[in-house]
Amino acid sequence: MPLRHTLLALAIATIWGLTFVSIKIGLQTLPPFALSGWRFFLAAVPLVFFVGRPQAPWSWLLLYGLLIAIGQFVVLFIALNLGFPAGLMSLVVQMQVFFTIGLAMFLYRETVNRLQWWGALIATLGLAVIGATKLQGGVGVAFFLVLFAAFCWAAGNTVAKHVAKLAVSKGDAKINPMNFIAWTSVAAVPPLILISLAMEPAGSLLMPITHPSWALCFHLCVLAYAAQVFGYGLWSNLLTRYPASAVSPFALWVPVAGMSATAWAFGETLSALQIVGALIVMAGLAVAVVLPGLLARNATR
Repeated sequence: MPLRHTLLALAIATIWGLTFVSIKIGLQTLPPFALSGWRFFLAAVPLVFFVGRPQAPWSWLLLYGLLIAIGQFVVLFIALNLGFPAGLMSLVVQMQVFFTIGLAMFLYRETVNRLQWWGALIATLGLAVIGATKLQGGVGVAFFLVLFAAFCWAAGNTVAKHVAKLAVSKGDAKINPMNFIAWTSVAAVPPLILISLAMEPAGSLLMPITHPSWALCFHLCVLAYAAQVFGYGLWSNLLTRYPASAVSPFALWVPVAGMSATAWAFGETLSALQIVGALIVMAGLAVAVVLPGLLARNATR
């Protein structure tokens, strides 16, 4: 990739890592469903008024919106409320890489190479090491919630791939990332609002209006525009320009940025065993995502 796109990929990964600080601060004011509802409402408005709807049934747009808005983000928010460290979460949720590979293998019969198998095994070992330190009380439950969120992220990736195929079959050359983000966000907002009204404290959904603060507005904008619209939109654009093997390795910077940011913002520290587990997970991701691309480049020289 040219230098400007390399820097762009690093910027996106850094923003995604910093997002975990905004999530934790946002949860100090808003409960999980309300925070997710505002994130996706702001990601949709005003963008949805300027972009066309993707050529795909509403049911698929709704499914993607629910998987990402509730299955991924609300579940991550709940895990944070249960005490799971935000920095460590930014690493564990990267297991979506292996869940995505597994779903593609199961649903689309995509082949999995030996390095991907080894990477998955190494990362699973790292998770076991981390899990051995976290399986106590609510934090133990939170560990499995983070894994569930990673699976929902992977399922969302799979749905997005299916929607892209549907769009092509209906005459669209490809899905416009901004269109997709805007309209799937629209699909996610109504159920988030209804669940928040039914399950969360009265008035919490309207807190940004009834009790506005510059800090809350700033962190909502980070979540909606920097992470969601800018991050996911431009990341998808990079994936349409370059092979996944060239883009995906930059996602390994997310936990580095996330753990550094949360350590600075909240003083989060990891035990020696957690650091070992985190390094093992990073090694597994590197084997599965980075090493195949390096070997392929060497083979073409």
